[in-house]
Amino acid sequence: MWKVIISFFFICSCSKYYEVQKEKGLHVVKDVSSEIEMVKEVEWKIGRKKEEIASMGIRFSFTIPKISEKGRTILQKKYNVNSWLYRVSRIRRGQKTTLGYFYYPFSGMTKSTRTYTANLYYHAASVSKRFRLFHCPAFKHRYKMGEMKTLKRSRMGKSHIYLRNTEKIPAKVSRIQINPIIFSVGRSIVGEYIVDYAFYDSNSKTRFSNWHKVDKKIAVDQEYAKSVPSCVGIVEELNPLPESRLPNIRDLEIR
Repeated sequence: MWKVIISFFFICSCSKYYEVQKEKGLHVVKDVSSEIEMVKEVEWKIGRKKEEIASMGIRFSFTIPKISEKGRTILQKKYNVNSWLYRVSRIRRGQKTTLGYFYYPFSGMTKSTRTYTANLYYHAASVSKRFRLFHCPAFKHRYKMGEMKTLKRSRMGKSHIYLRNTEKIPAKVSRIQINPIIFSVGRSIVGEYIVDYAFYDSNSKTRFSNWHKVDKKIAVDQEYAKSVPSCVGIVEELNPLPESRLPNIRDLEIR
């Protein structure tokens, strides 16, 4: 009996859709909420024998509000809105910096869609997959991040999102990928990380609502350098180690 109830609750929670309503001549989506649900450190085994553990960065996921089919039709016909736009930012020493934008098309959402995952990587890991294979990370990265926390953001809870032409985004906006999208935090990961979202027309790169907060923020207060004697004097971004190279098809040949 309990299994049936739990399964029913899970199905209902996964299939919740928001409706687009009209109020005083304006279209609005009411009581929308989103929050960060999962946060974890991505470790990086480094050294010629991978004898030490540093940090590659942070992986986190957050809930995606889903609009009903009727609502998506209204948004498309009236405003050409076809996506959610997300902005990822860092706050450090009181200064807020935008790390990047991406959009999640409504057409890419299914009944099972619930969350999306993104990465906040040190620059040494964000450059490319090849750089993430280095035994001695680029740019002398040897950092291990300290304790990571998730904190509440101010003025949170459900909010009403009104449709209005706001601004064109003067920056690159990436489309979601099969693999979690990666943002570079630079050479230090210390700071607070937040996510905001809005309605978006991906064709004209236009935002069609005010920014709304994804609940919770990620905070990292400290990081410390690891000693890796086997990497002294090695600069893999210039001269990659043989053991750090990408797999070659010849490695798979039967000899």
